[in-house]
Amino acid sequence: MGTDTDAVLAKVIRVFARDRGASMGTIASRVGLYATREGMVAAMASQILADCERVLDEARLDEAPAHEALGVLVRDYAAFAQLWSVVYVEPEVLGSRELSAAADDVVERITAFVTRGQESGFFRADMPATWLASTLCALAEAAWELVGDGHMGARQAPDFIATILLRGGSA
Repeated sequence: MGTDTDAVLAKVIRVFARDRGASMGTIASRVGLYATREGMVAAMASQILADCERVLDEARLDEAPAHEALGVLVRDYAAFAQLWSVVYVEPEVLGSRELSAAADDVVERITAFVTRGQESGFFRADMPATWLASTLCALAEAAWELVGDGHMGARQAPDFIATILLRGGSA
């Protein structure tokens, strides 16, 4: 049983055997990889944004009780972590009107959900909804990085995000 790396390498070998002078960009494009950093970043951003939209739709932000919707958002926090750590910082994404608008739409949907939660008394109302929405994404990013670095368990992250967002850091 081979790995994904083995499968890619087998394709590389076939390309190289036919064209020993092939550039890395040519090899990458022929085996289905990204020939440029820009192409790779655009593909990552598109996937991250699609993941965010899927989670937002699953959370039913406009109709589900706020605690249920928040549960879905924190359960699938990785999409929002990646939005914050990749999409909003890459020049290739920031330079794309379409990708930037899609990223802004994600944050606007979260902000509208927080506003609805504030109106129902679920979220505190003494802070701007944009602050709380941004805090959710920033906490998701911190948790994602900590899990990736082995400093937090993946099952702990959703509870930690929700607790800090709803109660802050006080005991």
